[in-house]
Amino acid sequence: VQFLLSLRDGMMNLCIYGIMTTHPEIQDNFLPIEYFEYLHNELVNHYFPWYSTKIVNDTQENKLNNLQFVHIFYHEHSPISGMVPIIQGCLEKIKPISVFKVKANLMPCQNKIVEHGMHIDVEDEEDPQLPFTLPPITTSILYMNTNDGYTKFEDGTIVESVQNRFVTFPNYLKHTGTTTSNSEYRMVINFNYV
Repeated sequence: VQFLLSLRDGMMNLCIYGIMTTHPEIQDNFLPIEYFEYLHNELVNHYFPWYSTKIVNDTQENKLNNLQFVHIFYHEHSPISGMVPIIQGCLEKIKPISVFKVKANLMPCQNKIVEHGMHIDVEDEEDPQLPFTLPPITTSILYMNTNDGYTKFEDGTIVESVQNRFVTFPNYLKHTGTTTSNSEYRMVINFNYV
């Protein structure tokens, strides 16, 4: 456990948080199977709202593969979706101090593996609206289906997409997701939290 003292607007704040390693930590069978199946079924149900967006900036190489569907549950510490109750079991297991962003991503099959580009999920960890400085942000990915897609880190580490796998790493580690070539889709939920 680490302690963080911060001073903002003349007020001293103490934050306590766990020590984060500098490499991805993988947990298989993260959620109880009944809850995982419920969550998966909700996400693929015809009424679940998905929104199309680009994955990365267009380049000639990725122009035709630059599409994903997203659903944002939390943004900037606030729930913004009426679908938040379906991820409550995940949040209860993670036990975050503060949730910055939670977003589900669905990439349709591209018949080939395309890496989208290295990035971090939260570019600016300082939030001027908070009266204190947050400890470092953690990023976690919950893989919703098994496929030949993966998450690749800047050091070359690859985490394969395995149903109900949960990978956790410091937000500052650059990573990229991919498409899938052997499944209808590749679906994950990204969590960014303290």
